[in-house]
Amino acid sequence: MSSNAKNILCLAATIAAAAALGQAVSPGTEADVAERTRPFGELCLKGEDCGGGLVSAPPAATGQSGEEVYSKYCHTCHATGLNEAPKTGDAEAWAWRLEKGMDALLQTTREGLDLMPANGLCMTCSDDELKAAIDHMTATADE
Repeated sequence: MSSNAKNILCLAATIAAAAALGQAVSPGTEADVAERTRPFGELCLKGEDCGGGLVSAPPAATGQSGEEVYSKYCHTCHATGLNEAPKTGDAEAWAWRLEKGMDALLQTTREGLDLMPANGLCMTCSDDELKAAIDHMTATADE
């Protein structure tokens, strides 16, 4: 078979496959796909009117210790200083942060700061779990 014939056969197969993929799907399938891929929420920025009266429930506690939360969510940045995160146990890096108090540290953790995402990516952590993780990171810094 010549090179041109092979190219034509390949092109014909590609066109046939494209035509097959472009066929209509069975009834109900489009609605199922639309339901599975719909957005699960809306972004509402602080200071915007976001429907009023909507209040989110606090995250449910998972019962993790500060060390567990740190190991799962905080370790990558705070053990190494990645993204300018204060290193675990670095008294100098934590000193001015600790002076602000636990409430301020918790608020910063909840809201995120600079390159640190909100909740340090632990969306299920309670305030107590986040406080325990902060205590773990600052344990040697406040001695």
